Amino acid sequence: MPFSERHKQHRRRLSRSLGGRRRHWLLAGVLALITLGSGIINLLSVMGGPPYAHRFLRDIFPIEFFRLSRTATMLIGFALVVSSLNIFRRKRRAWAIVLGLSSFSALLHLVRLDYQEAIFSGMLAILLGLARKTFTVKSAVPDLLSGVLRLLLSAAVALGYGIAGFWLLDERHFAINFHINDAVWTTLRFLALSNDPRLTPHTHYAQWFLDSLYLIATTAIVYSGFVLFRPVVYRFRELPRERAAARQIVRQYGRTTQDFFKLWPDKSYFFSPSHRCFIAYRVAGDVALALGDPVGPEEEIELTVREFLEMCHENGWAVGLHQALPDFLPIYRRARLNKLKIGDDAIVDLPGFSLAGKAMKEFRCKVRQLEGMGLSIVEYQAPLTDEVIAHLEEVSDDWLRIPGRRERTFTLGQFDRAYLRETPVVAVVDGDGRMLAFLNVIAGANGEITGDLMRRRADAPNGVMDYLFVKTFLRQSELGYKCFNLGMAPMAGFQEREEVTVEERAIHSFFQQLNFLFSFRGLRYYKAKFATHWEPRYLIYRNALELPRLALALRRVSEISENTVARTWRSMDE
Repeated sequence: MPFSERHKQHRRRLSRSLGGRRRHWLLAGVLALITLGSGIINLLSVMGGPPYAHRFLRDIFPIEFFRLSRTATMLIGFALVVSSLNIFRRKRRAWAIVLGLSSFSALLHLVRLDYQEAIFSGMLAILLGLARKTFTVKSAVPDLLSGVLRLLLSAAVALGYGIAGFWLLDERHFAINFHINDAVWTTLRFLALSNDPRLTPHTHYAQWFLDSLYLIATTAIVYSGFVLFRPVVYRFRELPRERAAARQIVRQYGRTTQDFFKLWPDKSYFFSPSHRCFIAYRVAGDVALALGDPVGPEEEIELTVREFLEMCHENGWAVGLHQALPDFLPIYRRARLNKLKIGDDAIVDLPGFSLAGKAMKEFRCKVRQLEGMGLSIVEYQAPLTDEVIAHLEEVSDDWLRIPGRRERTFTLGQFDRAYLRETPVVAVVDGDGRMLAFLNVIAGANGEITGDLMRRRADAPNGVMDYLFVKTFLRQSELGYKCFNLGMAPMAGFQEREEVTVEERAIHSFFQQLNFLFSFRGLRYYKAKFATHWEPRYLIYRNALELPRLALALRRVSEISENTVARTWRSMDE
């Protein structure tokens, strides 16, 4: 199929998908309001005393029926109110519960001859039945934060029920004419189990109301303990065939050296419907964190992003794309996502790199000094021998003993014998052949290359890493590579004429005040010694309230245990 025709098909599918999602959200919002209204109506229907229009029913039903029906109506009203939020979030379990409750509520009101309430509950049940396909979001195991939020919501419902009940009650039930202030304080004292001698019931209904207030308060506490609507628990899963498909897509459509780390075995993969485009991501808690942008043909990027967002929404996950390029910012804006600049990648122009000139005098001196001490560069081509791997491990272990150094993953690799064996390595050795420092080299698309593990011994001479970088740049330039990516300098400020939001400026200003903790300026200063230019990197997210969760998720996915990664890496070619 010609490219233009495929592009048109993707645009039509994207348009249909966007229209369908807007309708689903609008319908969910309307049904949430109806659910909330139905719950409030149920609660109000049991207040103010038993209706006189129903007196003839007492000849048919025993008095216990009315007490039980009022109690059931009250509990149904409570459940509908607290479920309305999850109806708006399109939770599948909430849909099933509210459908059942509204159907039972309609039947109960019909028996009690409350026709208006019955019609309202019946219409809600019918609308929910018709909108079945709108509710696709899954639910699973509870968490503490969700329980606290539901405790607050259910406590508010219990408090509102008590206040409205006392205020609407006829004076004959307690021999008190409750004004709104009296209703508030009486409810607070009652829920606090403080004895109020005025609350002496004079009717059966008054006694039932006090019992119902106890019941709804107890229900609120129990409900918050059983959180029904929590995001789906993520279970890491990646299959060899998915990884093989992702590797093939990277070969064909890869843009930067970052794409290599999307194939690292700590990632899961989300593929577009055509399986020609994918997003590499990891889930921590209830946050799906993707590494960079989707990889694939440009005409499928937007559809893949929106499908991924929909999948995350259906699982109840917050979502972020970490270290995204500026290339697809318009797509993210159309998807109603926000950007936060988190740093700049330092790029070295290799064809133009040279030790000649006044600006490189410091490096020329350092190279002569270290080579005068007997240091030299050695290149090891893959596959590396066991002997070379052992030397690399000695250097790496020594580096890890330096305070503040530790293994990380997600955006880079860890020391793993199987991984390093398959990558070229550039090392610095002394006159006795002892390895002092090394970096392994990762080749990307469009002539870009980068170093992943960059490590040295603690007793290596000063400037050994500068020497390693300079020699590596010169050698890779000879091999025909166009640029070397030194990695990101985080929170390094903004470039001239860069489009910046107020939110970004505020966050950057805050982190700049913490420079004494994170040394942002120091890292940028070091990389600036080599960098020819800088390329911005962004965090793409939904709203600012999710940023703390995204930060915690990034920390968690970056600290996956070495044993897990090593074990998974060894399975990559099985």
